[in-house]
Amino acid sequence: MITLASSSPTACSQSITPSLRGRFVTDACEMESLVPAWRRLVERCAWRNPCFEPEFLIPLMKHRSDASARLLVVEGTPANGDASEVYGVMPLVTQAFYRLPIHCVHAWRPDEAFESTPLLDRQYANEALAAILTSLSETGARLLAFDTVSAAPEFDQCLRSTAAQNRLSTFSRDRFTRAAVEPDADAEAYLRQCMSKNRRKKAKKLLTKLQGKGDVAFQHSGGANDLHQWAHQFVDLEASGWKGREGTALACQSQSLAFFLEMVDRFGQQDSIRFGRLTLDGASIAMLVDLRSGGHVSGYKTTYDERFAEFSPGFLLELQNVRWLHESGCTVCDSCTDPNNALINSFYAQRLPFQSIVISLEAKMNWAVSTLLPLMQSGARLAKRAIGKARND
Repeated sequence: MITLASSSPTACSQSITPSLRGRFVTDACEMESLVPAWRRLVERCAWRNPCFEPEFLIPLMKHRSDASARLLVVEGTPANGDASEVYGVMPLVTQAFYRLPIHCVHAWRPDEAFESTPLLDRQYANEALAAILTSLSETGARLLAFDTVSAAPEFDQCLRSTAAQNRLSTFSRDRFTRAAVEPDADAEAYLRQCMSKNRRKKAKKLLTKLQGKGDVAFQHSGGANDLHQWAHQFVDLEASGWKGREGTALACQSQSLAFFLEMVDRFGQQDSIRFGRLTLDGASIAMLVDLRSGGHVSGYKTTYDERFAEFSPGFLLELQNVRWLHESGCTVCDSCTDPNNALINSFYAQRLPFQSIVISLEAKMNWAVSTLLPLMQSGARLAKRAIGKARND
């Protein structure tokens, strides 16, 4: 067990920074025992990430087979002497980086997850992150890699300042943005501002055309009681399309399906998940599922019935979801889509910054992070361009 004690400029003047320690948890029962403290951390964390909340992460670690997956928990005893609290949470896997013979750990982000930003107590974010780095170094790890971690200025500053204070180097492999919605006072005004007149007219024509085929309705789940039905309906609709044919749908992978159904149930108990659907004569032709953490919403998954592709049902449902988001009182919705998703980018007006970054965990590895890794990445990119040019020629 690693202990890190430090003073912090962010600490309240009336309190003393708690002594923070990191420890690894792999036992499912022990994870469950941490849930109350883990949920308290979620309520006061500096940066929201539903993928690392217990409702998502426990079923993911239970059903996803990855022998090296471990949960690193940062704990400490508050100055008032209360029972130990959780100040940071991050799942990790051991994985090679650029095939280098260096012990590297990665913030765990399998296909089911969309982000790897650690949960850190907002008051002691730097201290909690420092405890994570110290704990990993003590295990013999030499590099820590994040894939799709927040690049928001506050988190980026926390990450880099903590590394600098510990004389560690960082290397940003990639930076990108993801479409997002920050609801305004009125959904229609928001859509008029971010969508062209032609696109709005096209959406109206598509809806009118679809209504000519039967009774059309937009609906969303209203509580935990019917979530089981919504979840299975989503799984069946997804399996009926190209993901089902390619074997990547939830229904095609027993582990992913088990994770999804348990995750839905757990988030439902917290009233933190919502399904939406577009129906034609009572049958779903498009569905989506959103996860909510405080005022932060994540657009987790979408699917549609390909037989109705000419009506763009997924597009129509996403437009309706913008209206629902304005009614929900959320502050931001992360689309969780590819940065180059032209459709979502066309009417999600805001952008959230993300990055992939590597941090050295000991001073001896600073040269590798600051010099070797950038050179290797540049070489890999040049080789890729050369191969692409040769194929085109």
